[in-house]
Amino acid sequence: MLDNLCEELMVEILTRLPPKSLLRFRSVSKSIRACIDSPGFIRKHTCRSPQRLVLIHVLYNKYLQENGDALFCTLHAQDQLPLPLCGGYIGITPLQYPRRKASLIGFCNGIFLLFGYENGVISLWNPSIKRLLTLPACPRRLIYGLGYGLGFDPMTDDNKVVSIPANGNTRILESSFVYATKTGAWHPIDSRMPLYSRVLSRACYLNGVLHWVVGCCFPDSEDIQFHYIMTFDLSTHVFGIIDLPKPSWLTQQLQIIQGSLAVLSGNDSDVDTWIWVRNRRDAYADSSWSLVLKSETIKAEKGVRKALELTNNGDLLLDAFWEGFRVYSPKTGALLTLMEFNHTSALLDMDTYVETLELLHMGTACQEPNPLFLQATSSLK
Repeated sequence: MLDNLCEELMVEILTRLPPKSLLRFRSVSKSIRACIDSPGFIRKHTCRSPQRLVLIHVLYNKYLQENGDALFCTLHAQDQLPLPLCGGYIGITPLQYPRRKASLIGFCNGIFLLFGYENGVISLWNPSIKRLLTLPACPRRLIYGLGYGLGFDPMTDDNKVVSIPANGNTRILESSFVYATKTGAWHPIDSRMPLYSRVLSRACYLNGVLHWVVGCCFPDSEDIQFHYIMTFDLSTHVFGIIDLPKPSWLTQQLQIIQGSLAVLSGNDSDVDTWIWVRNRRDAYADSSWSLVLKSETIKAEKGVRKALELTNNGDLLLDAFWEGFRVYSPKTGALLTLMEFNHTSALLDMDTYVETLELLHMGTACQEPNPLFLQATSSLK
């Protein structure tokens, strides 16, 4: 019994350590290595890891842009945002994507979904342990493009990638596939997809389900007439529909706020920030959306494109059109502007992630050093 208690205590301690430390401890003994490598430990460690922030940057360099090396990212704890009064990017090492001419198109926990915009190669990247898994080509390539989503299937304890047509119509709505890391293969999705004309948002993952905002046109019209949320359950492989808040606001993006699915919206004449959160307890009721924020303080010329909840203090990190990236305090109404990495770059996107050991036994190591151009531009303005 004492041995069991000691083992449980060891697991409790290890699951609270960062991946970098756990990789070193794997060489201490066979028993510790077996514990850290087990799927149950990796899942428990991922669930306990604190939420962090990833900022995407682009360099103002024509040569680098043409050669596909202009994008890079920085990883931050939520209490170490790059604010002028907090030291900016001091102590933050920029990371180059492990693939050239690639962009980040999805996140789930600590795994980043990369898309090669020239060759169409899809990869899963874990920057915490520097592992890269290259997926086989999706069985069907569509001339009108594809939309992708990354999520976790809690029933099979597996990470999955979903491919759907970016532009829908009656001829190609059956062209959807799902990739499972455990099988290493793409499989067609048998569930019939709802009718839509265009995917309008990046996939948002929550509780085993992927969500996209899609637009639908009326017959004989090319203009998007109404929006709704299309869902895909990663366990049952079934598509579904969720209505958006009414009246029909201009939905900018899906995100997770207060642990629930949320939408950011406004309309053509009112560019205040509206945040609606979905009530999971009564998901099928007409009143399943609750307005949790309407603020004139964060009004922007073209509205706010994206909002992330900073769980350490309840503040919001906003991406406002033309105004840039701001930290907003709902309690005080204060606005603080995030710093650029340096004078040769600009902030492009943001998202949340956790440090994880996922992909530990998959793919290949990508221990490449940061490129010289990033090392040379790591100083502040």
